Order: sequence, then structure tokens, then C-alpha cells
Amino acid sequence: MALAEVLILLTLVVFLFYKWSVSKYHIFRDREIPHDQPTPLIGNLDTKIFLGKSSFIKFIIERYQAYKNSKIYGIYSMRDCNIHIRDLELIKKVGIKDFDSFPNHNSVGGDGGETFFSKSLIVLKDQKWREMRNCLSPAFTGSKMRLMFTLINECVIEAVNYISSEIQASENNDVDIEMKDFFTRFTNDAIASTAFGIRINSFNDRNNEFYRTGKAVTEFTGFVLFKAILFGLVPKVMKVLRIKLFDDKILNYFNHLVIDAMKYRKEHKIVRPDMIHLLMEAKQHYEEETSDLKGEHAEFTDEDLLAQCTLFFVAGFETVSACLCFTAHELLENPEIQDRLYLEILDTQNSLDGNPLNYDSLMKMRYMDMVISESLRKWPPVTLTDRVCSADYSLKDDKGSFIAKIKKGDNIFVPIIGIHRDPEYYPNPNQFDPERFSDENKSKINPMSYLPFGVGPRMCIGNRLALMEVKAIIYHIILNFKIARTEKTCENLMESISGFTLIPKERFWMKLVPRNS
Repeated sequence: MALAEVLILLTLVVFLFYKWSVSKYHIFRDREIPHDQPTPLIGNLDTKIFLGKSSFIKFIIERYQAYKNSKIYGIYSMRDCNIHIRDLELIKKVGIKDFDSFPNHNSVGGDGGETFFSKSLIVLKDQKWREMRNCLSPAFTGSKMRLMFTLINECVIEAVNYISSEIQASENNDVDIEMKDFFTRFTNDAIASTAFGIRINSFNDRNNEFYRTGKAVTEFTGFVLFKAILFGLVPKVMKVLRIKLFDDKILNYFNHLVIDAMKYRKEHKIVRPDMIHLLMEAKQHYEEETSDLKGEHAEFTDEDLLAQCTLFFVAGFETVSACLCFTAHELLENPEIQDRLYLEILDTQNSLDGNPLNYDSLMKMRYMDMVISESLRKWPPVTLTDRVCSADYSLKDDKGSFIAKIKKGDNIFVPIIGIHRDPEYYPNPNQFDPERFSDENKSKINPMSYLPFGVGPRMCIGNRLALMEVKAIIYHIILNFKIARTEKTCENLMESISGFTLIPKERFWMKLVPRNS
């Protein structure tokens, strides 16, 4: 082939690729939805995010603030056309009132046939999702959380003992700890125990297989991140090529872990108050309730149980540890708040009369709840939540005025962190102030302006379990140690966070000092 022909062919390929990359960039203009001029292929995303010079969390806040006079705005995320809603009444319509028009999440990589994702509650759609949600809901009641609290507390004690041993080995009667690693190990052990029914101590066995596998699943870096981007750009191609987001080795590990455990428990009639038992119990109850409805309901298989256990791991691994890191950092930055929380913890400890901490006593702690609520407001572990329009829909405000035409398949996003940092709803939003959630002030908060676990029927079903984990470990850490600054402590979290993570470049270094010193 002559050089000229090669150049013509390359030019044609580049031209076609360019046309493909910008083929959707007329949509917001045609529908008169406010938006910025997109860049080919990248869309409206900030290229500095990909280079690690800025963060996705800052981008979401800045875009939200840029359209303060609009009820909605558009963001081209590469080729995806994402409609962001910032008006609280419209959020209520999409998330609750007109839920049937927006019943599902967009599932990147979830429809490719992987049991790992495709059968999990967050990916299931329409009637399948409703049946699974109804089946799982009884597993997350207060009575079930009380049963699992003992398992959480065991992991808490092991984590606290690790800190104590590190202090004993030091010369200064204190210890500097990178708390992201610490809280990740605690969360790993807590989920292993509550969701998978296995006891692990990741502080002693620091490179155990469960921990390694969990890190591989939850750290979207390298080739996994590249595949995730391709799933977003060309999902149909990825499905045709049968490319999976995660290696079969990871999928098989969780498969054997859950399926073998269920089989062993059935054969030996073993009962352990963890998620596997609760799901097996829910499955049995569901089958009894639907036994007379042959062919009219979805079958509840062992693979369904596997998918839910794995979802609890993926959803909880990073979000819980992130919440703990930010909470600990805010307590470090606000010693007067830490001292007040310590006093409440002492009161609770004294009321136990020497007995171990229990679920009910922990849940009664008012100031603890205020602190965690404010942490989730300022640093929501999930910065966005989404819905997919199921049928053409006319979006109107509370006065009936037309806002925009939403078409079937459109992606709708709620910029949670933008709303949480909006001074209209939270004066001085960058200030950490638990008093926002006091009994006196909490009633003033619009429910749609506080969405740490999502909105409506699709909100996180495991939020009680997550809060129990967070409060339990914070209780014991503050009871036994004072959190203080080190030379390596990050000075400005928002400026230090980069890319698509919530981890600052300096990470979360803190000094822990024994209370009895």
C-alpha cells in the first residue's frame, strides 16, 4: 500500500473517531439544558483529574456551584450525557414521587453476565430488584443488627489491641498510624465476619488472602480502571467480547467462600448471626411465602446470595473506611468536639456497669450521632447517586413549569456532595459543626439536602450496618486514645485529594495517645 493511501486511511480513521466522540454533544443544546462546551472525547471532565492534579470531588462541587441559578444542568462525561439535578423538589420527584419513571441505576460493567455484579441489588432492575429488596429488607432490621453487633465488637477489640501493642512497643508512649490502612483492615475484618462468616485478623496476618482480594476488587487502578472506562465508552463492545471487569480468580474466590460456607452450614445445621445466615434465612422465608406462586416470582438461588454478600463487601470496604478516616481527621482538627464526644462516651461506659458495649447503648448516644452525621454531610463517601429514565418524561418544577424533556435511557445524577456543601442549606459548609444535627436544628434540615446513603427506595439498604461499624470503632478509639496531629498529618484535605479517589496524597497520618498516660 502506497504511503499516500496509508495517510488517507489514517486520516479517515481519525476523522471517523472524532465524529464518533462528539456525536452526542448536541443533545443538551437541542434540549436547552445549561451546559459547558465539551471537549472531544473528554466532554466536560477536567483533564487535570486524569493527571492527578485535581479531584473528581472538587469538579462535582465546582460544577454544582457554577449553575446556582439553574434547577438542572448537563455534564458530558466523555460520551455519556449526564443530567445533574440541583433543585431539591426535583430530586424528590425523581427519587421518590415519580420513582417508577426512574427505578434503576446505570450499571457500568454490571450487565456483562458476571454474577459478581449482575445479580447484586444495586444492579438488579425493575421487578427483580423489587423482589430482592423485599427479600433482603428483613435482614437489616434493628433486631438483626443487635445479633451482628457482637461480631463487630470482636473486630473492634482486635483493632484497639493492635494500637495498644504498637504503643507498648514505642518509646514515646504514643504511636503514629496511617489511619486509612488501619481502618481498611478493620473494615475488611468486620465485613469478613459479618458478611462471609469467617474470622480474620488483618492486623496480625497483614497479607491474608481475603484482604488481598478485597484490595484488588475495591482499588480501581491500572487495568481495572481502564476496563471500567471502556465499559462506560463502549459497553456493547465489551459485552460482545465477553470482557469481565474482574478476573475469574477473584470471582471464584468469593464463590467458593460463600457457596461452601452455606453448604457446610446446611449439612451441619450451624447457626452464626452473620449476613450469610440472615440471607439463608431470608431465602427460606421468601421461598415459603412464594411457594404457591409458581412461575410468578423470581427464583432466589445460591448465586443470588453470593452476589449480595459480595455487594456488601464492595459497597462497604471503601465507604466505611473513608467515613472513619474523615471522622477521625475532623476530631483531630476540632479537639473541643473530640473532648465533648469523649465525655459522652465516658457517660455511656459508666452506665454499662462493667458490661461490654451493646447495640442499644451505642445507638442512644446523641452526640456520637451528631458527629457522624456531620462527617457524612461534609465528606459523603458516595459523592453522586444516579437514576436511569425508564420512559420519556416531562420534568416540571413544583409549580408545574416545564424544565426539560427527559428521554428513555437518560442518565440522571444527584450531586450529593455539591448539595452537602451548599451554603443555602448549610451555612459555612466547610466548617465541621455537629450542632447542625442537634435535636433543635435537625428538624430544620430538608431531607433532600442530606443524602449520605442516597435517596428514596434505592437508597443504601445496609446503612444501619455501616453506621454500627463506624460508631463502634470510633467509640472504642476515643474511649482509649486521644487523636492528635503528627508532622505527616495532611493540612488541607480538599486540596490534597486528587484523581477519582477520596484519599489525600499525604494519606491520613495521626498520632494516638493513650488516655491513661
